[in-house]
Amino acid sequence: MKGVIFDFNGTLFWDTHFHSRAFDIFMERYNVRFSEEEKRQKIYGKSNIDIMHAIFGCVLSREESHRYAVEKELIYQDLCRDCVEFAPGAEAFFEFLRKRDIPFTIGSSVGVENMNFYYEHLDMAKWFPRERIVYNDGTYRGKPAPDIFLAAAGKIGLPMYDIAVFEDSPAGIKAAENAGAGKIYIVDSNGDDYSRFPYRIIRNFMDVAADFSD
Repeated sequence: MKGVIFDFNGTLFWDTHFHSRAFDIFMERYNVRFSEEEKRQKIYGKSNIDIMHAIFGCVLSREESHRYAVEKELIYQDLCRDCVEFAPGAEAFFEFLRKRDIPFTIGSSVGVENMNFYYEHLDMAKWFPRERIVYNDGTYRGKPAPDIFLAAAGKIGLPMYDIAVFEDSPAGIKAAENAGAGKIYIVDSNGDDYSRFPYRIIRNFMDVAADFSD
């Protein structure tokens, strides 16, 4: 593989439990309840517009979706503010890739509010110049559509068949498949069941460094 695209939430930042709790708090305000399985199917890896449509069971305007999304993300940020850190082995893997001139970027469904939050609380700019990443600014279809990964591939100037994608959510894994990723790694940050997917599962990024060695 000549390049790498990372999902962010649940992949580079293991925050699924914070998002789960934030959604519970948010939905309680509106008398909505999802099981963990419903959250996996309807929420994780999706864009905020798709998520809010699923929660409220109807099509919302872009303004309504944005307002609800900001409300939920403020809850999430309060929950994880003091716990923001890269996943095990991530920064060592970034350095490993950099030394070998293997380009890497982020292709994430995260919205601008949270991406701003991560750049404030993580050493993001050291590894990911803001103009080189792709996040959901409202112009991309959410995963499992391939749009975000295809745009991220454009940022590093490589076709998808030359790129390895790291993902944690079923929607994101399907998006990587739909984009034609050359290789897919599943990051098991939450102990989920990935048995239906034929890809290598990791819990530390340096576990796959040998795959990128000359």
